[in-house]
Amino acid sequence: MQPVLLATVHHPNVSLPQLQQVVASVSKIFSSIYVTISSVTTTDITHLLDKAPKFHCRIIEPHGAADARRKVLEFGLRDVQYAAPFFYCDFDKVVVAVERAESALETFVNHLQVVDGYQIVGRDSVVMRSYPATWRETEAITNKAASAVFGLSDLDITAGCCAFSQEAARYILANSEGLLTDTEWPTICKAAKVPIAAIKVSFLPYDPVVNAGRDDENWRGYASRLRLAYQALRSLEQGADSLNRTDPLKQVRVGWPYNGH
Repeated sequence: MQPVLLATVHHPNVSLPQLQQVVASVSKIFSSIYVTISSVTTTDITHLLDKAPKFHCRIIEPHGAADARRKVLEFGLRDVQYAAPFFYCDFDKVVVAVERAESALETFVNHLQVVDGYQIVGRDSVVMRSYPATWRETEAITNKAASAVFGLSDLDITAGCCAFSQEAARYILANSEGLLTDTEWPTICKAAKVPIAAIKVSFLPYDPVVNAGRDDENWRGYASRLRLAYQALRSLEQGADSLNRTDPLKQVRVGWPYNGH
């Protein structure tokens, strides 16, 4: 069964012809596509996605990446009526994957098997070298800590990409409230005793036009990236602390979200 793509769209730096090609490609690869689109995204992009086959769109106010990810997860869980796995990927990375490595993306999706688990999807060593030093060097701190927490060697948890079952998705949605879901979501799954695996892929290269952040190529870029690394470490620390307590996870409501309420 083809997976369902979940993505968050926030004013992507793409042309309409670019976007049309991306839409055509992902519509072939995935059974359906659910996206939350921030209200500051241009009308042309929003209209194109809203009218695209297999796309299901919801306009949201911009309240950060974590909020947008939770909302698209809720959107997909409430709407998907069959037991397909979910594949989450930031939309800017979907754009680059289609343009630079579509065959690798399609092969990965076609062989995706998460069954009842959660899979951390990271970047292989070749792809990682395409990222600015400000990204690589700060994310290395997070990834080293995450490797220790999850007992998975050479982990890349900061790629903005993951796959999980709908069972795992319900645990995540019932318990997610943090600022950085890359580290929070697998921590929730670990607490729920959901199996966690990791894989590295070649379809997540850096594109300086599509993926660029502020000051990526100069020393000022370290400030914003270190703040993200600190948030990630705090998330891992809080997750590890909660695993050492007896506090249960919030219960997932029986039958939800299939009852339509």
